[in-house]
Amino acid sequence: MREIDVVFDPERKLFLYFGITFLAIGVGPFGTYETMSLWQRTVFWSLDILGCALIVVPIVHVSYHSRFLKFLSSQPRFLFGVVLAALPAAGYISVLYGTVGNKLEITTPFPLLYVQVTVFSALLLLTEFVLWPKLFGNRGGKDAPTQQLSASLAPDTALSGEIHRSPGDTIPLMSRLPEEVRGGAIVSISMQDHYAEVTLTSGRALILMRLGDAIDLLEGCPGARVHRSHWVALDFFETIEKRDRGYRVRLKDGRELPLSATYLEAARQQLAQFSRAETV
Repeated sequence: MREIDVVFDPERKLFLYFGITFLAIGVGPFGTYETMSLWQRTVFWSLDILGCALIVVPIVHVSYHSRFLKFLSSQPRFLFGVVLAALPAAGYISVLYGTVGNKLEITTPFPLLYVQVTVFSALLLLTEFVLWPKLFGNRGGKDAPTQQLSASLAPDTALSGEIHRSPGDTIPLMSRLPEEVRGGAIVSISMQDHYAEVTLTSGRALILMRLGDAIDLLEGCPGARVHRSHWVALDFFETIEKRDRGYRVRLKDGRELPLSATYLEAARQQLAQFSRAETV
């Protein structure tokens, strides 16, 4: 599991959380079937599951996309959010048991309840963010608008002949993009706030993802990170130019991106190696 796709997909949440709520109302787990009427179970499990979701989901989203936790990879950020969110959720459940259904008392010690809520929340959220996309597809760039490139960015013949990897080849990141742009080749990726803007010869798409996580999904697509906010495919590198006190990378589509000193030497080496490989 290399990537946990924590995106806000209302349709996914609606079907998943309401589905579990209706299942709990019908089955009546933890003694609620014997001690509560159908109406009481409806009130109790709606408040329990949907109420906990309102607590846990925002905290996990904030934790996963927090700029203060960028030093962590996606999995630790996700787990940190779950562990943090389970504490108020467990407290909410403790209060709920004493409020709805007088015949139902919670006997589980709070530390154990906290662990149970943590495990259940992790399983539910992994279902939402990992299993659901595998079964039903990923919204990918649909979480943000897709932008068409100008004609100068993606000429039909000028760039297509220089691509060393056909657009149909499997690049994991492609599955996150809207279908209308998947036929192109990836040119660059740049960060726009919390979104990774993927530029292809066929268009642009925004994905709610960190740049490092997007790069992890570029297996088989040679490229170099040139800045904390920019990555460029080696197929579309043209030159590295000195500008005043800094450096710029010129791409074959005419754009220029900043090249920071941190990535300068590595970018030069990768570009040189790629150029030698082309001539062999």
